[in-house]
Amino acid sequence: MIHGYGRTFTQSLWKGLKRTTTYERKCQTCSDVVKGKTHVLFLHMGQPRTEYYAKGFLRKSANTFYQIPKKLERYIPMTFLVNGRVRDAIAKYGEAGCIEEPLTTFTNRIQGSLNTIMPEFGNISCSSAFLFDDPSIDEELVNLGKNGYNHIVVFPLYPHFSCARSGFLLNEVERVLQTFTIPATVDEREVLCERIVPKSSSSFHVSALHRWSNHPIVSEYWLDIIQKHRDDVGGVVFCAPSIRGYNSKAYRRSVWSTCERIMAGLDDSYPWRLSFFNAWDQWNLPLRDSVKAQTKRLTACVASGKQIALIPVSSILPDFNTFSVLPNITKSLLAQKSDIVIDDVYLEYR
Repeated sequence: MIHGYGRTFTQSLWKGLKRTTTYERKCQTCSDVVKGKTHVLFLHMGQPRTEYYAKGFLRKSANTFYQIPKKLERYIPMTFLVNGRVRDAIAKYGEAGCIEEPLTTFTNRIQGSLNTIMPEFGNISCSSAFLFDDPSIDEELVNLGKNGYNHIVVFPLYPHFSCARSGFLLNEVERVLQTFTIPATVDEREVLCERIVPKSSSSFHVSALHRWSNHPIVSEYWLDIIQKHRDDVGGVVFCAPSIRGYNSKAYRRSVWSTCERIMAGLDDSYPWRLSFFNAWDQWNLPLRDSVKAQTKRLTACVASGKQIALIPVSSILPDFNTFSVLPNITKSLLAQKSDIVIDDVYLEYR
């Protein structure tokens, strides 16, 4: 999935390096080009490799998302954390390979493209860090901050912003920065996007690119895949993880907007629906607009002999949802509806 999109992706970074919002909650903007060494840090939640690591991952996740006190973490029953769905996801993830390989290829391609088309920023390097995996955001940020970089750009790898994913990643960045840096002071006012490492000569500018669902890379990526199946497809069901709680409405609107841009690129050639599903690390709660329900509603609009394409529109990198959750949903749909042919478009990731 990452091949052939370096130029499109770097255009987004080029704009972001010149003018981006800071990692802080206050919506400050910085319009000056920061000279010197620049580093782009891609942020991801991480994915556990074994059941043992899955328990730790889900404990930390529960503590982070639901504010469970650390003293109570160890009392969370394992039946609520590791069930058959999680074990199946881990097994299929092991068969398919780890996320590190496509992510490393991705960062290397972006780094090469950035240095080619944006020489005005000097040397640009890229790396990735994880919230619940290694290398951790804490470790990576401290190393970058003390290694003489002039500009650090943090970039959550989730196109549709939600407080449960991108928001927590940015909060972690803010927390880590406060542990080893202090804000610079200009005219007796703190400049939060300029950070100084005490008792050292290191200082850097920090910014974030975290709302990029409206960038052409997202719609163009899926357009390219759907075009390959255009003659066979008669309808499209877009799939995205269900996000509950604060900011969930804004998240759903951003996913809907992406779907509309994709279909506009296809001249609205097919009927389509937007569906949501419970991700691998969520409880399997009922959803009114589930993949099953939306596929059933779309069936009446699809011409005989045509396929329904399931598109995991919010997953730019392969994850447990594309390895396990969506394939299992597809199998269930095929078993229940023998007259429906569903195209495994999400397998294009591999």
